[in-house]
Amino acid sequence: MRLTPLATVLLITLCLAACGGDDKPAPPAATEAPVEAVAEEVPAELPPMPTGDFRITSVTLGKAVDEEGQVRQSQDTFAPTDKIFAAVVSVGSSDGLTLAARWTAADGTVVASAGQSLNPSTPTVTTFSIAQPEPWPAGGYKLEVSVNDRVVESRSFLVQ
Repeated sequence: MRLTPLATVLLITLCLAACGGDDKPAPPAATEAPVEAVAEEVPAELPPMPTGDFRITSVTLGKAVDEEGQVRQSQDTFAPTDKIFAAVVSVGSSDGLTLAARWTAADGTVVASAGQSLNPSTPTVTTFSIAQPEPWPAGGYKLEVSVNDRVVESRSFLVQ
């Protein structure tokens, strides 16, 4: 006995209904998307962190530092003609590391950057500063502090 295609579909449908399959509708058939070559981004290997128990405990911005390099009057708003200081206080020890500051404008433009090699064994204050002969353009800025090229702290500030 030969079944027509329509009869075959009806017979299969009746058999499935009689088997008590779950009442969930079948998911729509997957359509094949064109295969595109996609370059996977390989994450860059992070620079090593320093040995020892070194860590930053505070980053303070201000217009002046005392004889110990500390900013005693914290600020996050500056005038266009101000010299801006950052005092980075750290504790712990390390056999060697590079502590760096990168100052950027709101659009990501690097305004200044500096780094210092340290071999700390006691609490340390590292001071960074920026100034320029022309007034700072008004707007938002950011300071990023990094240890061995890894950003570990950041501070936003305004010039107005």
